[in-house]
Amino acid sequence: MSIIKKQYSTYLFFVSVLLLTSLLLVFAFRVKKVSCYQPEAKLEELTQVCQDINAAFVGKSLLFFNFSEAEIWQELAEKSDYSQLYYLSSLKKIPPGELVLDLDSKLPDYRLRIINEQQEEQSFILNQNSHLKKDLSQSQLFTIVYHGDEEILSKNKQYLNDDYHQFFLSLKTSLDYYQINAKNLIWRNNDLLELDLGKSYLVILDKHVDPKETIKKLALILEDKTVIDEIQKQGVLDLRFNLPVIREKP
Repeated sequence: MSIIKKQYSTYLFFVSVLLLTSLLLVFAFRVKKVSCYQPEAKLEELTQVCQDINAAFVGKSLLFFNFSEAEIWQELAEKSDYSQLYYLSSLKKIPPGELVLDLDSKLPDYRLRIINEQQEEQSFILNQNSHLKKDLSQSQLFTIVYHGDEEILSKNKQYLNDDYHQFFLSLKTSLDYYQINAKNLIWRNNDLLELDLGKSYLVILDKHVDPKETIKKLALILEDKTVIDEIQKQGVLDLRFNLPVIREKP
């Protein structure tokens, strides 16, 4: 056999071995079992979450599939049945086919209660996106109590109107930033927004003003003990004007 033929045969052999090895890695090392861990989650809910993840990952390449960027994480974020937002913290691959996932979870950002004119009530919890989750959580959350029609919801009642969601989310984020422990916001039919700080007085907000600006102004006011004493005496701090107005409760 000539040198060229020997070299060709050797080259062909290595290519064949490489190809077979690649095929072995692709087809043999596939996910067959998914195990999920999240210490703070409810066992029943975590079991269902893991079933959803299992359905999404079984059959995927254990070595080459990008599990952290899979669509399932967005689907879990939008799924209405879960009381928390689940996302991947770390993972461990155990050949030939086991995937062990450590999950983190995040409580919803706020609760939304909608009360219509017939006093019928619906309750939802929301995270960063405007998808409405069923209110299965028993945790204490900043609550928006909205008195009015369901026009703030999408026609299929799966999403909150994005303008309202961004307002509520910005309000909650700003309250957290300035460490103001508000209990709830009551949005009445006449567009009167009452912020309950768990105190003897109410704070009235303007729905047309960026909540970041309003809460920044409120944080400065709360630092002045003399002003706070006067607000407590009168009962209402109205922030709908250029200058804060302190007045008696009606």
